[in-house]
Amino acid sequence: MKNPIDFSEFPQISDKAWKQQIQADLKGGDYNELLTWTSPEGIVVKPFYSAEDTPVSDKEPTDFQTREWRIGYALDSRSQKSVSLLENYLENGVEALWVEVYGESVENLSRLAALDTPQYWDTFALDQKFADVLKNNATSTTHILADPLHTLAASGNWEADEKTDYEIVAGLAGQEGVKVSLSVHVNLYQNAGANRIQELAYALAHGCEYLEKEREDNRLKPLVEEPVFLISTGSEYFFEIAKIRALRRLWELLAQAYGFSGRCKIIASPTLRNKTLYDYNTNMLRTTTESMAGILGGADLICNLPYDALYHNENDFAARIARNQLLLLKHESYFSSVRNPADGSYYIESLTDQLGQKALELFKTIEKGGGFLSQLQSHTIQKKISESAEKEQKAFDRGERVLVGTNKYSNTDDRMLKVLEKDPFRAKRRVQTRIVPILAKRLSEANERKRLEDEQK
Repeated sequence: MKNPIDFSEFPQISDKAWKQQIQADLKGGDYNELLTWTSPEGIVVKPFYSAEDTPVSDKEPTDFQTREWRIGYALDSRSQKSVSLLENYLENGVEALWVEVYGESVENLSRLAALDTPQYWDTFALDQKFADVLKNNATSTTHILADPLHTLAASGNWEADEKTDYEIVAGLAGQEGVKVSLSVHVNLYQNAGANRIQELAYALAHGCEYLEKEREDNRLKPLVEEPVFLISTGSEYFFEIAKIRALRRLWELLAQAYGFSGRCKIIASPTLRNKTLYDYNTNMLRTTTESMAGILGGADLICNLPYDALYHNENDFAARIARNQLLLLKHESYFSSVRNPADGSYYIESLTDQLGQKALELFKTIEKGGGFLSQLQSHTIQKKISESAEKEQKAFDRGERVLVGTNKYSNTDDRMLKVLEKDPFRAKRRVQTRIVPILAKRLSEANERKRLEDEQK
């Protein structure tokens, strides 16, 4: 066996020396113009990173624990087809379920509860009658998630009113053996166009509302001990890895200040914002990268998005492809065999620190402004997300924010009108609301509407 290499014989090179060498190689070219770029959050990305870019607190390995991430499957409990296909999915690689549960899906709950599979029941339209049904059907494999603030933010209304909604959630925890957690739907903000700093700050402020509520109602204590964050991962690979890592660190910092452990669960799925109707196969490339970011960032459950989810009803072929993408990552690319793979990356550690610091500053601003709920009610949050979304939309319209196959290298012969099984656009809602709701919107919607109209001519 050869002796190990003694790296001490190689001299250390400073950042300044590297930059001087790069500048010489550019032969008069501008370093900043040619080799750096600025993210939407205002973070300048350099061509190289070193230990000098790593925060002092991160010089030693982080305390992130090794997590056994699971291959998940997201389903709507109202869909009879989804439930009927589950047995096949579970036999072929799915390890846990993220279930959107609604009051009208009562008859399917008992079928789901009978499965010997970990399940997160993500509750919507949670009234008292529905809460009773949930408790009566919950088993040791089910984990009920409640997020009354998400109901308000996404729909513009509480389910009943603030006091009643929290009373129902607190009542869920009163039954022995029923696992319940308050959750934070960070994916709502991402899919509406928030940048990563906003995502992190709003996730923290959203969760902080629950920590404050626990001080008013001690029944909420077990529900905030280990909350569940539901996030969407975007296409900027390293930034998304850093975003998830920063979220864990920020929540630990905040929760411990309230006397909690700081533990949390993270469910990650690819964003809808950059998914396209035309040249839809590129969605598979996007979801692969976004799932990888979720895994390397340290999410506990990864739920992939079928490549045809925008225009096809649920089907076995697309679900199998989405599942196989995760199976390949886990069992053939060995993404489950590496401990803390992002540890020690100067670039990712630097991004994690910068995102965390900027998000913490924004969070403090939100708290000084009265807190998350107050800023939702004053429409400050909605305005900030709208501004961020508009900025990204303009970059897409100018061709600076590229979606291959849609605003770059598009196939003009591509036809989609006759294969649509459902409306790929957000349905307009005409209901009176307490606040302006936060609504998801894809970047390519206007482009796609125009192309569909052209197909009709």
